[in-house]
Amino acid sequence: MLVILLNCVTLGMYQPCEDMKCESERCIILQVLDDCIFAFFAIEMFIKMVALGIWGPKCYLGDTWNRLDFFIVMAGMIEYSLDDHNASLSAIRTVRVLRPLRAINRVPSMRILVTLLLDTLPMLGNVLLLCFFVFFIFGIVGVQLWNGLLRNRCFLGVDAKDV
Repeated sequence: MLVILLNCVTLGMYQPCEDMKCESERCIILQVLDDCIFAFFAIEMFIKMVALGIWGPKCYLGDTWNRLDFFIVMAGMIEYSLDDHNASLSAIRTVRVLRPLRAINRVPSMRILVTLLLDTLPMLGNVLLLCFFVFFIFGIVGVQLWNGLLRNRCFLGVDAKDV
């Protein structure tokens, strides 16, 4: 949890537009901390894979939260492998923002809350569909009631150009 909190602090302190080439002392320190945090997460993932196994229902990739961890670490590995090339890494670097989500896996009550929230998403889709129909019906009613009454009311005419 301390490493996740340290990662949140370093992500909050990072200013990409201020030092593009990362030559300031602050940027170098943040880069070293980010490298150490990534190494910690990668070693943790490797140890879990060795202890639990990789494939199967009770193995490392059998758990959804471990898949999220795997995705974050693999995106970091792609970033480090393409760092020397002239590739644009901004899309891959945005995956760093997902690292604090690892804290959800560590706190059981937060894990239950997020699981329940994800389970209610299909029902929220039905609510959005109902709202769409209500707004659509009121839009049709408004068009029928005012029937172009407010057309050409919001611009200055030819006589008003001297104002």
